[in-house]
Amino acid sequence: MMNIIRKMDWDSMVHEYDLDGSRLLPWEGLNTPFGGAWCIVRPETKSFRHSHNEYELFIVIQGNAIIRINDEDFPVTKGDLILIPLDSEHHVINNNQEDFHFYTIWWDKESTLNFLTRLEQD
Repeated sequence: MMNIIRKMDWDSMVHEYDLDGSRLLPWEGLNTPFGGAWCIVRPETKSFRHSHNEYELFIVIQGNAIIRINDEDFPVTKGDLILIPLDSEHHVINNNQEDFHFYTIWWDKESTLNFLTRLEQD
């Protein structure tokens, strides 16, 4: 039987994109059309500014921050969802004294088509 709960392993977080994160999706045996990661931007820091040919969705879990997308700032807080358009430069700025937690999900045409192929094989 496939695991239906994946427990968060806080010790498995790695530092990349100038934040601490744990790539949680996909996991073995789970067929998804997207990837996902739990991310923490520490106080008074910012994540690495980057762009990619994928859609990305941030779900704010804890804290307040600024999401900068193509030089436009968007203040965000717990419960907010932020869509990062394809090829948009973006990063998270945490000017606060507490950690900023968000979950990110990303996908592109290729990952969606691969998902559909795997689905047909199941």
